[in-house]
Amino acid sequence: MTTLQATSLNERDLIENILSSFYIVDFGYINQVNSDKTVNVTHAGKTVMIDGTELSETVTENVEVLTICGSGFGVSFDYKAGDRVLLLGLKTYVPKVSEVTQAEAPKSFIHYNRATLKAIPMCIFSENSQVKIIAESGALTITAEKTIKINGDKIELNGNGKQFVSWQELNTALTQFLTTLKTSLQTATYVNAGGTPTVLVFANPLPSSIDISSAKSQNVVFGG
Repeated sequence: MTTLQATSLNERDLIENILSSFYIVDFGYINQVNSDKTVNVTHAGKTVMIDGTELSETVTENVEVLTICGSGFGVSFDYKAGDRVLLLGLKTYVPKVSEVTQAEAPKSFIHYNRATLKAIPMCIFSENSQVKIIAESGALTITAEKTIKINGDKIELNGNGKQFVSWQELNTALTQFLTTLKTSLQTATYVNAGGTPTVLVFANPLPSSIDISSAKSQNVVFGG
């Protein structure tokens, strides 16, 4: 005959155990990125029963990943297995945050369950990140392992009083100038008109300037 021994609990132990089953805020790491960009997350802390029994690690699957995004500004970056995430439990179950457009009756009445968790990539700064943005003492440094692309209606670098020139258009203007100059020199002739000094006459006038207006940058300007 097996004898069961009751575990003695005080009110504090009971309350802590109940609260530990609710997922309001938690922390963990990504162990898999799914094809729909949701992630499977292993929770940093293991669940411990009232009697001290330690359960195996907790894994929450298909967690939607949130980032900073609004109509005026948005940030997107890739995340990988091993990245740490803050897990935020919503009061009600929201399958996809991107589909929230107006208030409506909840599809489920579960509160702070693992199913309501959303992941936010967040941890201390790492020098191993592929792209780093560092603001320190009024200076801003952006470092990327690959290409940095900047697109905008107009880009100003330390002002807007000066303009860059583009290589292709400048090369075309200089080539045209040299071609015209070469043609003028090749067709020039010496003329001696009745005692006057011999002069060089150009059948094609020498170019007096180089037109590089097409090389002037319109959308990228700087202040020097």
